[in-house]
Amino acid sequence: IRRSTSLVNKLLRLARYDAREPAPAPRPVDLAQLAVDTIARLTPLAGSRSIDLGITRRDKAVTIGAPADLEIILDNLVENAVLYTPPSGTVDVAVMVAGKEARIEIRDTGPGIAEEEMPRVFERFFRAMPQDGEGSGLGLAIAKAAAERQGARLTLAMREDGPGLVACLVVPLAPMKASR
Repeated sequence: IRRSTSLVNKLLRLARYDAREPAPAPRPVDLAQLAVDTIARLTPLAGSRSIDLGITRRDKAVTIGAPADLEIILDNLVENAVLYTPPSGTVDVAVMVAGKEARIEIRDTGPGIAEEEMPRVFERFFRAMPQDGEGSGLGLAIAKAAAERQGARLTLAMREDGPGLVACLVVPLAPMKASR
């Protein structure tokens, strides 16, 4: 029942994005706090899998957007990293500022995604190998749709410094208020 309910909720969320339902009124979102909250929500899951989940960098980064969309994106990316990382692995989240953009990176020590499967990862119902988890193949499609609605870029790439994947969300920073 839990899995069916989750699937229905994901399908409804994706249908709303497809229908170009307008995003809620944008407001300031503290991305470092969002990352901390996401980690707090997923720490019990990480602990149950003996995964070291933490934050490695928290630059001050505020964007203007829909908090619910940004939460959906981060929850999905961090949860996927935790679920696909083998026991005793690590998942690190970093919030960095570069110019007029904030970059949130989720680095894991899981198996990553085969190069030939990478172009399809954001397709609905696509699940990269191995497919031994409970996923529906909708999470990344939802995250991508939410990112697009927020004017953000979402990418996945293999780590260059060892095994694992790097998920990256790049969002525009809120304009700085001029001081008098």
